[in-house]
Amino acid sequence: MDLHLVLCLTKPRVTYNEDVLTKDAGECAICLEDLAQGDTIARLPCLCIYHKGCIDEWFEVNRSCPEHPSD
Repeated sequence: MDLHLVLCLTKPRVTYNEDVLTKDAGECAICLEDLAQGDTIARLPCLCIYHKGCIDEWFEVNRSCPEHPSD
């Protein structure tokens, strides 16, 4: 149990590039709201995109992509 906790807390968080959408892009898989033109988004290495605020909150308790948790 202790080892699992240490591994969870020390696993590096996935990094992302911040961008502003130039066109609508479906929905954010975290909040399920539309990703609309002009929204500030985060693009993960797996190319998934989310609202920046959503992924920042997600990373407070998780350390991987919501759609690719094993990466």
